[in-house]
Amino acid sequence: MSEQDNGQESTPQRPTINDPEAWRAYWNAQGQPWRTEPEIDAERQKYLAERRAIIPDIEKGIYPFKDIKLSRADVEWLLATHENGRGPVDWSNEKERDRQGLDLRGTDLYKADLHDLPLARICGGPNEDEWKLKVITNEQYEIEALNLKKANLKGVHLEGANLPLAHLEGAMLEKAYLEGAELNRAHLQGANLQDAYLENVSLGWAHLEEANLLRAHLEKAFLNGAHLEEANLFGAHLEDAALRGVHFEKAMLNHAHLENSDLFAAYLEKAIAYDINLVGQSAINLRKTERLLPIQLTV
Repeated sequence: MSEQDNGQESTPQRPTINDPEAWRAYWNAQGQPWRTEPEIDAERQKYLAERRAIIPDIEKGIYPFKDIKLSRADVEWLLATHENGRGPVDWSNEKERDRQGLDLRGTDLYKADLHDLPLARICGGPNEDEWKLKVITNEQYEIEALNLKKANLKGVHLEGANLPLAHLEGAMLEKAYLEGAELNRAHLQGANLQDAYLENVSLGWAHLEEANLLRAHLEKAFLNGAHLEEANLFGAHLEDAALRGVHFEKAMLNHAHLENSDLFAAYLEKAIAYDINLVGQSAINLRKTERLLPIQLTV
């Protein structure tokens, strides 16, 4: 009598050919539904394992995957084997939020398809202690920056990620999860962040020119000094956000939620802001700004 006759489903066998559907079924059965690619071969695994063992040297600009081009299959394997097989950081489990994710400082993920991957707490740039202590030069900071230009990051989990100075120009981040991520001075020009979750994110002095933030959630976000010229913030949630000195020139702010946000000294020339929700501290600070006109504003 077969397993199916006993009311049990058989476990998929490890695929021996490059059959995408077979691999997806296999990974799902292994409890890794975020994996979609055939597993990398033994030679590639050995190479990545050796690279991962490299001890970072900030002053010399040495990092495990610096200047290495990684594919989605590479990243999937690195996540599955992270911390001796413990796997990726599960942000939904508060006990795991102190774990460190993959060290991807200086890595080349240009145009990589990383949609829906669990990349919470990855390190892709200088950490807070390095910034405070100024242990290296600005040029060395740039070396650490992760390259995600034009990457497919739809639905990706980047909660708590450390990505200051990261290059995300033209990246697709629709419905991505970036709560509590560090993205100060990051480059997100032209990125698509529609419906993304960015609560408590740090985007100070970041470049978001012409970015699409339609209905994005930026509650309690830190955006002081950020560049949002010509960005689409239609219906965006910016309640309690820090927006001091933000550049909103020619930005679309229709129906945006700005309750209790701090707009002191924000640049709003030629911004379009019909039917915005503007009360509390945000309304007080907006009235004080000298950079308001000409703006098409209704409250």
